[in-house]
Amino acid sequence: MEDLPPRHSHQGARKRGAGRLIRNLLLVVAIGAGAFVVAGLAYGDPRLVGLLDVRIGPGAGQPGATGGAQPPAEGRPDAPPPGLEEADAPLATPEQPPFASDSYRFLAENSDGTPVGYSPCRPLHYVINNDLVPADAQHLIPEAINTVSLATGIRFIYDGATTEQPSGQRAPYQPDSYGDRWAPLLISWTTPEAAPQLKGKVIGTGGSTHFSYDDGPKTFVTGSLELDAPQITEELRQPDGKLYATAVILHELGHVMGLEHVDDPRQLMFPEIGTPEGLAVGDLNGLHELGKAHCRKDL
Repeated sequence: MEDLPPRHSHQGARKRGAGRLIRNLLLVVAIGAGAFVVAGLAYGDPRLVGLLDVRIGPGAGQPGATGGAQPPAEGRPDAPPPGLEEADAPLATPEQPPFASDSYRFLAENSDGTPVGYSPCRPLHYVINNDLVPADAQHLIPEAINTVSLATGIRFIYDGATTEQPSGQRAPYQPDSYGDRWAPLLISWTTPEAAPQLKGKVIGTGGSTHFSYDDGPKTFVTGSLELDAPQITEELRQPDGKLYATAVILHELGHVMGLEHVDDPRQLMFPEIGTPEGLAVGDLNGLHELGKAHCRKDL
């Protein structure tokens, strides 16, 4: 059995715009043989949000003779055949940050201290549920994804619109919906009624599922990002609304890729967005490190 280190919600908020406050919450929940780490950005008075610790069972494979992980047994229902679209080397090189900074943290790390991230050797497919996308906001997600792709070297592929609804127990492998591969990253313009994690003042949540074999290294295989469409619609009515909406999306994509909150208020991964200046140098250094994850032909 493997323990996922507990994550704590951040208390405290500061003013932004017309006296608006932003806080952040953090939850951890279990999905399948991996773990799903979710972070949410919210407006309103700060409150302590319950934290769920999880224990994760062994992965699908058994250790090989040399200690390496082997692919899931044939016909295993919770994982696809391994190595789909996995190249021998990273598909792109992340942009070098303008200068070094250690103002970043990771949501999860392997036993050797390396951060848990997506394999840079295969594309990360994503779909968008656009049913409730605010007017003139269709471009916000592709632009934010391009920014994160440049910072990490991860190549994203848009698979189109989806009718899939967000779920707190989303399966990382859905062959009936997406074929014999890991399910794509699901990005949803939604409501608290459809995504209960958005209840209250939460404006967005994002996280990824990591998968491992027994005591082997973990790698993210899919994720989800939920945006509160009514709240962001209101935000977009502000003079600087698109800048702040983009900041929310980038913040949640940072969590999807594997970034944790930091105590440095100059970074976008600070739990409260004070200025909509996008990714700061600490964020960029963290994303650059996440782009150095190992290829995983066994997943």
